[in-house]
Amino acid sequence: MVPDAVEAASGSTTSALIHTGLLSVGLSNLFWKGSELNQGNPESILLLAMALFCIAMPFQGLYILLSRMIREYNDVVRVPEPIMKLASLCEMVSYSCGITGFCLMLMRTSMVLGAALLGSAILVILLARSAMIKAQASGQAAY
Repeated sequence: MVPDAVEAASGSTTSALIHTGLLSVGLSNLFWKGSELNQGNPESILLLAMALFCIAMPFQGLYILLSRMIREYNDVVRVPEPIMKLASLCEMVSYSCGITGFCLMLMRTSMVLGAALLGSAILVILLARSAMIKAQASGQAAY
């Protein structure tokens, strides 16, 4: 079924789908890789990656719920500011912990692949931050 044009263009819908994917990756890694943990002497990189997935999961779940609630508003301008700030915080924590955990998992497989993912993640964060600063500056100049 083809989604409605308005729903397909919604960044909130896409972001919720990304978080759902990250949530499923985190859960599958916890259950699958959790069986590899040596109870006497657990591998520190694996343990740290799994801890990051555990931190990310509640934030991913809350973001998905908030995203759904925000989509129910007819006008995004009417969404209460605290809800928008909470959604942004949940999104930031979720992405950073989830992607860092995945990067650590990848480093267990190959340091080159893990370093490539880490480098590209840092570059994306810097580019996004730069774009946000420029957008904020242009928004203030308009007033």
